[in-house]
Amino acid sequence: MKRIHRLLIANRGEIARRIQRSARALGIETVAVYSEADHNALHVREADQAICLGGATASQSYLNRDALLAAMRDTGADALHPGYGFLSEDANFAEAVIDAGFIWVGPPPEAMRSMASKAAAKQTLEPRGVPMIPGYHGDDQSDERLLAEAETIGFPLLVKASAGGGGKGMRVVERLDQVADALASARREARNAFGDDRLLLERYLVNPRHVEVQVMADQHGAVWSLFERDCSLQRRHQKVVEEAPAPALDDDTRTAMWKAAEIAAASIGYVGAGTVEYIVDASGDFFFLEMNTRLQVEHPVTECITGLDLVALQLRVAEGESLPAERPAEPVGHAFEVRLYAEDPEQDFRPTTGMLSQVVWPQGPGVRVDTGVESGSEISPFYDPMLAKLIVHGADRREALARLNRALADTRLAGLTTNLNFLRRLCAAPDLAEFTIHTHWIETHRDQWETRAEQPACWSALAASAIQHTLDSGHADPWQKLSGWRRFQQRRWLYNRSETEQCVVTEHQGVWQAHCGTETLTLSDVTVESLGAGHYRVHGRAGQRRRQLDAWPQAGGIEVDDGHSRWLQLWWQAEAAHEDGAGGDGLVKALMPGTVTAIHQTTGTRVKRGDKILSMEAMKMETTLTAPTDGTLVQCSLSVGDRVDDGQVVFVVEADEEDAA
Repeated sequence: MKRIHRLLIANRGEIARRIQRSARALGIETVAVYSEADHNALHVREADQAICLGGATASQSYLNRDALLAAMRDTGADALHPGYGFLSEDANFAEAVIDAGFIWVGPPPEAMRSMASKAAAKQTLEPRGVPMIPGYHGDDQSDERLLAEAETIGFPLLVKASAGGGGKGMRVVERLDQVADALASARREARNAFGDDRLLLERYLVNPRHVEVQVMADQHGAVWSLFERDCSLQRRHQKVVEEAPAPALDDDTRTAMWKAAEIAAASIGYVGAGTVEYIVDASGDFFFLEMNTRLQVEHPVTECITGLDLVALQLRVAEGESLPAERPAEPVGHAFEVRLYAEDPEQDFRPTTGMLSQVVWPQGPGVRVDTGVESGSEISPFYDPMLAKLIVHGADRREALARLNRALADTRLAGLTTNLNFLRRLCAAPDLAEFTIHTHWIETHRDQWETRAEQPACWSALAASAIQHTLDSGHADPWQKLSGWRRFQQRRWLYNRSETEQCVVTEHQGVWQAHCGTETLTLSDVTVESLGAGHYRVHGRAGQRRRQLDAWPQAGGIEVDDGHSRWLQLWWQAEAAHEDGAGGDGLVKALMPGTVTAIHQTTGTRVKRGDKILSMEAMKMETTLTAPTDGTLVQCSLSVGDRVDDGQVVFVVEADEEDAA
């Protein structure tokens, strides 16, 4: 038996860290590989060794086969785990690793090849009794044959690339006269995406479910099926929410699915972790879809309901060990997983890039987060935009779903657009709780998730003012109530949402009011908690209801999250009538450190109360200081660009005689 002492992980992000965790528990050293774009990534910092593969793009780094093999030799690694994505299903690379004398933590190359082509997989498994959707998977790829088969199969019809996945090279056809165009466009897309333009045809199932079975096999012929997962909630044929076990399946169907998955794995001499995927029609009949010859993104939900570490099992199987004598007899509880992406659901899930200025992950019983990012992580355009997987486990489906919604409410991702709001609405949708979903649900039920989150300007403006007030007051205790500072005077903030629309916030004797157009908000018992790195939590009471909001001041606005929705509130300009910053002698002091951005009046000028005197940028927002009284500006020696300290006198207005009196 050949033991693994040092494991090279040919992947990045959350899956690299996931594999590191299991390897470390088994006493195996880990080697991380990285690109120039990932030089400071978590998976790099946490490995025993790390080696750079090359430039920022995937082709220069994580897909560089020669560089990976060289890294194996240079670091003394004796095994390679490919994770998922990148080279995980590349049979030629697996063969190269084995031929070089290393252990490949995955299935044999020939097993991978037998499932790489969907058409070949169906030809292999159909004679063994694995149920197939009516269709054509033959070698004759002429238009004449495909058109004839399409007419025989009937409509609606699915034209699908034989290689690859992710919805590429896939077309739904409603009529015979549409088939020729669908064949041509699907071929082009498949050739560009996979270098293989072979197609297969299948009867298109309307509103089906997507259910898959986790399998694990050893080198001695033992094959386990480890229950099933439902992955029906998808966007653009990519999974968004997964759960295990799959709801609304009868026991006979489950058992038949498990048995068919074991037959599929055994028939190709499979070794390691893999997934057999099915499509399920409205009647409950299931049909083989494909086999993924690798660890799946959604494997944590199976780990939750089985208590197994699937990566540890992969490593033991790769060393030649047999599977344990007993497999789990039945699933324990229920689990959900959602995928958090840097993408904009309102823009057809377009990927986004930028820096995650703040990341806060949920905690609590039954909550797990697999991630490769942290506060300050830069999300580049070079790789998949998945940020993390949020996994929850409960005693039953109802408890697990409640934990999922609580965990999403407790998650904070600031700095760039993500799918967090989308997931919150999606997982709170009645159809998910009642499980009346299918693979096209996200496309056809936009009303349940696409409603744009309310962005209450009053709540945002009041939060910004409360944070400024806390900084102005210099409270050492962030939980100290704000109402105790010069209560006999009213403090006022003015936010210009545009050149014609304004928000006004006032604080007097502990009562805060915000007015933005027709919207009004009144809060008392306002407190501000500083969580560090520009992250604040604002608490307040509206009547008998307590409210709280997380906030991150940004340039020209504030980013906020109330646990239901996250939004960025921008203001054209922020002004403050600083009565409280002015002494009786007309001295106006800076209430926070900042930089002068504009001088509106010159020394000696007559001014009226409220006239703009000086603007400064502080806390990433421009604040304009105004005259506290009618009079003459007798002192203002600052210039644009000057730094101003907290408490520094910035200008003096000599009051008119009647005002002074």
